[in-house]
Amino acid sequence: MFRTLSLVSAAALSLSAYAGAETPEGAAASLDAFLDEFPDLGPGYAVVVVTADEVLMRRVQGERRAVSGDPMTTDTPIYIASQTKAYMGLLAARLDAEGVLSLDSRITDHWPEVRFPDGLDAADWTLRDLITHQVPIEVDIITMLEAYIGYVDPADYPRLIEAHAVAREPGFQYDNLGYNIYGAILESVTGRSWQDWLDVHILDPLAMERTSARTSDFPINELSWGHHWLGEDAGWFEIRPKSDGMMQSAGGLVTSVDDMAVWLQLQLRGEGPEGSGITAQMVSAAQTGYVETHQQDRRNAAELPCTHYTLGWNVCDFEGHDFYVHGGGYTGIRTQMAFSPDLGVGIAAFSNSDNMTGWLTSRTINMYFQFLTEHETAERMRQIRIEQYPQRIQRYLDYRMEQRNTAMAAADWGGWSWAPDAETLSAYAGSWSTGEPYLDIEIAPVGPALILSWGDLSSGLVPATRDLFGLQTSPFDELHALRFERDDAGEIVQLVWDGRVYRRR
Repeated sequence: MFRTLSLVSAAALSLSAYAGAETPEGAAASLDAFLDEFPDLGPGYAVVVVTADEVLMRRVQGERRAVSGDPMTTDTPIYIASQTKAYMGLLAARLDAEGVLSLDSRITDHWPEVRFPDGLDAADWTLRDLITHQVPIEVDIITMLEAYIGYVDPADYPRLIEAHAVAREPGFQYDNLGYNIYGAILESVTGRSWQDWLDVHILDPLAMERTSARTSDFPINELSWGHHWLGEDAGWFEIRPKSDGMMQSAGGLVTSVDDMAVWLQLQLRGEGPEGSGITAQMVSAAQTGYVETHQQDRRNAAELPCTHYTLGWNVCDFEGHDFYVHGGGYTGIRTQMAFSPDLGVGIAAFSNSDNMTGWLTSRTINMYFQFLTEHETAERMRQIRIEQYPQRIQRYLDYRMEQRNTAMAAADWGGWSWAPDAETLSAYAGSWSTGEPYLDIEIAPVGPALILSWGDLSSGLVPATRDLFGLQTSPFDELHALRFERDDAGEIVQLVWDGRVYRRR
């Protein structure tokens, strides 16, 4: 059984499981009882519910790392991925109000040399447009490098944009790129990283000591790890926490349940504590909807009609109540946070698995609001979610395993029959380059294996057939083919990976 810590206010504990659900305390008690119906919320699961002045519920259970068995606690730093955008949005509002970096300044005010593709003019777009997902370009190399590989020097952004940007349809389109560019411009203009600005202007004033944009601020065994559920026989596959280099401005924070309570209470109060420097004007600016998202069809993570995007929040409607929400997803984790100003409550849910409890995070939040508003479908949805959970988990696992097995069974892999010795493998080692320094890789023999290193990413190469290797960073990630090619003399001269040609440096 998983260890469980559930702290609900005394008022809530005095209520029966489903009585008084029209009050925030009653809804918290109902949610607690709802979650008790799930026997295996693993490896770890956490929920916090607040009003502007009280913490109504801190529920923390299971392990922050399945292999070690270390418990999840209320001060465990948990990666929250794209929820980082809301913190960056408040930082941007503060820097704008204090005259450090204007949200209405143009991209070309800071990078006059930057060039956009297909006749698009960078001068037409502001920093506010960047962090409300309105700048109509995609630069996959930047978003991929920042999220998975490591630090990209802001000085290189204009060059990478000019070389790799493609135009997309105009209008709102959620992406990491705008926040990545905003962070790079901030560092270019001020000489200080977005992490440093966030520490000084948001995290430190709120005394959020278990929140950071650097995983190195905590011992590795104190952090929550990510997990894949592989089934009863194989158990958990763990995903190591991100390195500092992968903690990027669109998805680069860890936070604890206790610190999340502080963050949500800030949203509900509408200003920071005395002496924090976080004013009502700043919070209001960060919570203002600037662009229509046209998601009234509920096809979004919140499963609600959503209309606008602020500086880091989706503005949705929950049965006539304003509902601000943002989720976070990454390999091995799922999280979501939300608050409703008119209902006066905030809630967040954390899962350190992406295919066990990951599905439940958004449903946990929606169930709380259904209990709170005494929604007519609350009891029926409670039963459905409890009953469907085991089948849904198994169905998703079966789907992922089928996708994985199909990919590995493809004819090109030749049955994975090649078993080269260490001397044979050494011929593939070396430094490989496409000519773009950010894509440079190193391949080196380590014991009986070949290890590929790319920035902060390190992964083994699995021999398939002669000159063909597979790369997969976790069991459910995409299976990549790396094919080495030889000249007429039989010497290895180049490597082809994802359409890119690498040559030995």
